[in-house]
Amino acid sequence: SALALIESLKDYRVLFIGDKIIDEYHYVESLGKSPKEHLIPMRYVSEEVFHGGVEAAANHARSFCASVTVAGGNKITRKVRMVDKTYMRKLAEVHYEEECATTDGFVGALEAIVVTDFGHGAIDDVLAKRYANTKSFAAVNAQTNSANIGFNLITKYPRADYIVIDEPEARLAAHDRDGHIEDVIQKLAHGRCERFVVTHGTHGAYGYDNGKFYHQAAFTDRVVDTMGAGDAFFSITAPMAKTGAMDDLLFIGCAAGAIKCGIVGHREPVTKEVLIEYLKSR
Repeated sequence: SALALIESLKDYRVLFIGDKIIDEYHYVESLGKSPKEHLIPMRYVSEEVFHGGVEAAANHARSFCASVTVAGGNKITRKVRMVDKTYMRKLAEVHYEEECATTDGFVGALEAIVVTDFGHGAIDDVLAKRYANTKSFAAVNAQTNSANIGFNLITKYPRADYIVIDEPEARLAAHDRDGHIEDVIQKLAHGRCERFVVTHGTHGAYGYDNGKFYHQAAFTDRVVDTMGAGDAFFSITAPMAKTGAMDDLLFIGCAAGAIKCGIVGHREPVTKEVLIEYLKSR
């Protein structure tokens, strides 16, 4: 069952690898359109700063696993978003690139390696092939965002044991704008990965496991902030995918994503206790 699968992680040692990101929310109030420029002036109200990227992803897994370590490159991307304080709408975003110390988490035996590739340069093609050829169970998520659209596709990974990407990322990688999502998944999974998930927002998630397709409807609870919902889905189900059934992975992942949608930014991770309580209520 889903609950037994969650408990099965209690002795797992997991390594998370990926881009370091700082997410800043600068809460503002709009002052209306400028009479002299084509822009919207804003009045600063307050701000919050969160550890995003690989750190935020790893934090979701910490309450489930015995050990979670993090490895990242020598660069950190700081994303400053102007957010409408009243409606939590993001109005503008600025990226800053800064150098930082490299962290290497390759220590001891591992049950799983979880690759969170946000496409900001921490994982190049050489590293992607290295992680794809690891003897450990390897789960991969390669994201498309405004900084890398079309240039950070899941096809950079020749193989993986478990892949989770969203529907636009899958269609970009498969070069298929309008085909049935099952055909898109099959094209990407063939020769690359036997267990493949495509998340699809309000449509839930589609899973592929050794030639068989699955679907889980979304848990449409209140949405406060969608940022990181897919990361929560992936981070929590990635270690579980080593032994778990696909229908349980989709059920747990959609629940984790729904919980994350109720959390502003990365104020707190999706924890084991909260997830179990949520699943029991379904």
